[in-house]
Order: sequence, then C-alpha cells, then structure tokens
Amino acid sequence: MAIEIVKLIDDPRLILGVVETAGGEVREASPELQALGAELLASRGGADYAIPEDKRRAVRQLLKIGGFSPSGRNRPAHELLVRDLQERGEFHHINNVVDVNNVISLAHLLPISIFDTAKLGDTLTVRIGEPDEGYVFNQSGQWLDVKRCIACCNGQPPGEPVGTPVKDSMATKVFPGAGGLLGVIYGSTDGWSPAELAAITEEFADLLVRETGGTLLQAVVA
Repeated sequence: MAIEIVKLIDDPRLILGVVETAGGEVREASPELQALGAELLASRGGADYAIPEDKRRAVRQLLKIGGFSPSGRNRPAHELLVRDLQERGEFHHINNVVDVNNVISLAHLLPISIFDTAKLGDTLTVRIGEPDEGYVFNQSGQWLDVKRCIACCNGQPPGEPVGTPVKDSMATKVFPGAGGLLGVIYGSTDGWSPAELAAITEEFADLLVRETGGTLLQAVVA
C-alpha cells in the first residue's frame, strides 16, 4: 500500500511531486545514469553557469512561505548541488538512488527529498516546521533547524521532521539494503506550470524504476 501524503500547507504555489517504489536495489549507478551526470556537468558545471534568476527566485520564495530564510548553509539543495559540480569538477556519484535524485534535481533546478520507506510510517505529513524542531543531517552530527521551513514529517500530523528542501535527516536516508523509496519534489508554480511539474514527477519515477528495478507504487502531484 502506498504511503499517504498529508499536505497541511495551504499555498497555491507549492506543488509536491511524489514518487514511491517498492523493492529494487540500491547499487552503483548504471553507465547510462553516469552519462546523465556527465551531461549535467557539461551544462551546469562551468564557472560561468548561474541558475536562471526566475527559477532561483521561485524556489527561494517558496521556502519563505513560513518565514524561513533560504540563504547561506540553508540554501535550497539544488543550489548546493550546482556549487558542488562547479567546485568538484565532476558529478559526485554516491549510489543509483541518490544519483537519480541529484540528476533530476540538477536537470530541473528543483530541490528533492528521498527517503527509505522502511524508516517511515504509513503517512508523510508536509507542514511548516515549528520552533525547536530539527534533525541531524550528516554523519558528523550537524543539526538542521527546520523552524518555519517546509518539512516532510514522519507519521500522522504533526509528525516528526525528516526532510526539507534544504537537507534530509540521517534517520531516513537511503543506504544499500533499502527495500522501498519515497521521493518528494518541492515544486513552485511561480517557475513551473502544473503540467511541467507532473512531467518532471513522471521522469523521476521512470528513472528511479529503471535504475533500481523496483515497482512503482505511486507517481502523483499534490
């Protein structure tokens, strides 16, 4: 049964692209996926590349709907991916699942969260983070304060925050052995039409299924 998505943010700009798969394998990226990473390096990795201002503004304004400040270390995840491409001089391959997430994020300049469904309940609640809420987002134990940010939360409302358009929690990250996956694209109608966001969601689903061999449970916009 697919995970239920409860969206508690009443702002017409926010469209979530939700993709869920079951089964499949977390492994090294295929040659085809690695080639997509190389293409993105060529198009996004140059020192003179800058995210188009209308796209950059649309996502940042979306993150501000609860009062969050998307700047510095708290900038949207796809902005950090572009910077990493430029500084590293190569696409940073991690595993097929994370690479699919990052390929779609870089290609369409949108932040995406990806979760191991075995670490989630049967509901994911999307709401604005409250004071004193947050989580550890890396192996060094660094903490992300999600107050006023769009937050994916594990369980029925209010749930516990596990992901944002900035960084995801270590508690639900995808590692080898994961049996199911849930991806959430944070889309803004200020920069993309609903039809475009639906098409990006389908592209994400197709690539995730192809790369992992999993079964698609849902690919919807909400």
